[in-house]
Amino acid sequence: MDQDTTAVAAAEKPSAHFEALRRFAGPVTGILLFAAALGVLRAELRSVSYREVAADLVSVPLPGLLLALALTALNYAVVTGYDQLAFIYIGRAMSRARIGMAAFVAYAIANNVGFAMLSGASVRYRFYTRWGLTPAELSRIVLFYSTTFWLGLLVLGGASLAATPPLSFEGGPREGLMRGLGAALLLLSAAYALLPRWRQAPVQFGGFSIPVPSGRLVSIQFALSLLDWTLAAAVLFPLLPESDLPLSTLLSAFLAAQILGLVSNVPGGLGVFESVMVVLLRPHLTASQVLPALVLYRVIYYLVPLVLALGVLVVDEIRQRQDQATRVRAIFGALAAEVTPRVLGIFTFLAGAVLLFSGATPAAEGRLDWLADTLPLPVIEASHFLGSIMGVVLLLVSQGIARRLDATWYLAVASVGTGLLASLLKGFDFEEASFLAALLFILVKARAHFDRKAAFFATRFSIGWIASVVAVLGASIWLGFFAFKHVEYTHSLWWQFEFDHEASRFLRATVGASMALLLFGIGRLLRPGPPEITLATDQDLEDAERVIATQTATSPYLVHLRDKALLFNDNRSAFIMYGVQGRTWVALGDPVGPPDAAPGLIREFLERCDDFDGEPVFYEVSKERLHLYADFGFAFAKLGEEARVDLSSFSLQGSANKEYRTALRRLEKEGGTFRVVPREEVPAILDALEDVSNQWMKSKAAAEKGFSLGFFDRPYVSRFPAGVIEVAGRIEAFATVWPGARNFELSVDLMRFRNSAPRNVMEALFLHLILWGQSNGYKWFSLGMAPLSGLDNSPVASLWTKAGAFVYRKGEGFYNFQGLRAYKAKFQPVWEPRYLTYPGGLALPRIVADVAALIAGGYRRIFRK
Repeated sequence: MDQDTTAVAAAEKPSAHFEALRRFAGPVTGILLFAAALGVLRAELRSVSYREVAADLVSVPLPGLLLALALTALNYAVVTGYDQLAFIYIGRAMSRARIGMAAFVAYAIANNVGFAMLSGASVRYRFYTRWGLTPAELSRIVLFYSTTFWLGLLVLGGASLAATPPLSFEGGPREGLMRGLGAALLLLSAAYALLPRWRQAPVQFGGFSIPVPSGRLVSIQFALSLLDWTLAAAVLFPLLPESDLPLSTLLSAFLAAQILGLVSNVPGGLGVFESVMVVLLRPHLTASQVLPALVLYRVIYYLVPLVLALGVLVVDEIRQRQDQATRVRAIFGALAAEVTPRVLGIFTFLAGAVLLFSGATPAAEGRLDWLADTLPLPVIEASHFLGSIMGVVLLLVSQGIARRLDATWYLAVASVGTGLLASLLKGFDFEEASFLAALLFILVKARAHFDRKAAFFATRFSIGWIASVVAVLGASIWLGFFAFKHVEYTHSLWWQFEFDHEASRFLRATVGASMALLLFGIGRLLRPGPPEITLATDQDLEDAERVIATQTATSPYLVHLRDKALLFNDNRSAFIMYGVQGRTWVALGDPVGPPDAAPGLIREFLERCDDFDGEPVFYEVSKERLHLYADFGFAFAKLGEEARVDLSSFSLQGSANKEYRTALRRLEKEGGTFRVVPREEVPAILDALEDVSNQWMKSKAAAEKGFSLGFFDRPYVSRFPAGVIEVAGRIEAFATVWPGARNFELSVDLMRFRNSAPRNVMEALFLHLILWGQSNGYKWFSLGMAPLSGLDNSPVASLWTKAGAFVYRKGEGFYNFQGLRAYKAKFQPVWEPRYLTYPGGLALPRIVADVAALIAGGYRRIFRK
């Protein structure tokens, strides 16, 4: 290994390790915290039975329930004020009722789901973009309400920790640590409060300009957030039994539990929030008193608003699709069309959890006795076992449902139907059967949306999703041991088959579910590694050539380099060409083909990237298509500008164009002649062209590039005409010519010359090609990209733009940025911007490095000419 290779390998290793650590850290931390929470609850509930908890749930007084519901309604009314204030911040006027509706739905869903695929930001995108907001405005709204959300937590949490730490932390160094943490939180909130005094200019971050809010808005932010958090804690108060617990202590414990729940990466902080509350309220209330109140709190504060939010979505669908919503069936179909498949993936996952939890708990009192008189024991035993197996299957196929895989749709329908039947036969659980029946109905109605043919086992399974599956199975096992802890364990339990031996059925079902998950995991481990991307075949290239002929751009001719994979739409009327470097999947240019095929192809490319945990990027896209990528939430960065000569106005006449005539006369004096060699005749001159190319490469000490730049490949060069300059019958310079369809655009790719070529030979060659295109009726001549050209260096420009502008000005030592633009500017072109679109965030430097490596043929070749 040479020195350069060793250095690059050493530089790449830590980066790869850090990336892997970053991806594993969140889910692993979440599953560990969830397991710890279950352990805490087990210890706290050691003297409490499942039946006692179930009985306490129904013993809460009605006035307490009504007060909790009223406080929840008030809290959600306050929290919608976050968005009302955000619209004032961005300077947009909109109906308060509209904002309130969208904000309520967003908060209700985000509170329950917690997953990025259906976060509050996604719900807001659905409504706000439909009402005229731009993606940039939506981003500012999301940032503003997120900041408001945390302010109250910082102030109340900091004050409670600094003044009165929970009793569990009193005394010793732990108390000092809590007080210090509280002081730090207060200082952080104070810094934000003083921000308008320190800075008035917008903050530039990640390509976005973020205005600093006024002092008045900041004050209202604090007031709303403080009220929000106080009300959220107050909802729990009337659900608790009477005790000496003051509201201030409850608020302190509630805030601590919420913080741990938020950082745990567990959706809704489920389990983590409950265990922390049980521990922190122990000096005032027992675990058996706290846990039923927390279960009711989940129902009132989380599930009731979620049901209402889904109702709002249904009503919204009716208004949007009134011609389809005359019957209930049409309503469900419209709703499924909008939220399928990702929401159905979530509900499929929940259905799996319901079946597992049902199999881990005793049947409702009296129902099993009725079944014993109706059904034989083997039917009940088999149904119980099969229900838990179907629960695991639904957990596993839920990610395929979210990705629209047709095979998983069949598995989900069969599993939901089987689980529905099992839930009725094992304990007449008509409540869960109703839920499964509704899910089955929607899945059947949504069949048309599951049309992807990707193999289920070939797609990636994210660490977060795997952790969620393991967490649900672990929670069901914990619940079963809690529900049946009054049953003394003996080995004979495994083989006892009686109507009233529910603990035995739980043990057997748990083993069956665990074995199903284990077998799935073994199958995943033994599967072949993810396939390399399949480069274009001869048939692919034939189909691509047919598509290229239907549009006017010439850059798609790069498909014939055969160094890219192709993704066609179903009828092969459009395609995307792409390459992969590390986790970065780079699509070159906009989708090729009819404009109406572009959105579907972009979506399909994003789904393919998601299947293999890739990060999608679109390189060198046009400004006319940027809205397509913005619709998918992409950010963009300017790469430079393409120089295009308007052939309808180009002329050699006039004093301003004297240099053109001079360059052509100089070539003529030195014996140079120009001609365009037709494609059919290019194979006869390939040896001469290759000799010119080799001399040029040697003189430049250059290495061939690829992907977005052509390289000398005999089959590739043979596909196109060639413009050549000859002296005394020998080819001294050449350029491969890309003749666009319908004589709209003419362009060149490879451009190379000998050391012995006439001076300024390439300028003359360009002029001859421009004149040739003009005489053959072409409208435009493309001179290609000027990298980093046209980047604004103003104080309000993004960090990427400033860095690019700096490199453009100061980077002449390793690339002639300004010289290249100046050279192309000789031909009086029209400059058109070209962009890189990417998912956003802080990954842009790594993405740019991956794109550079893809073009260069690897990281160690980036800095070779």
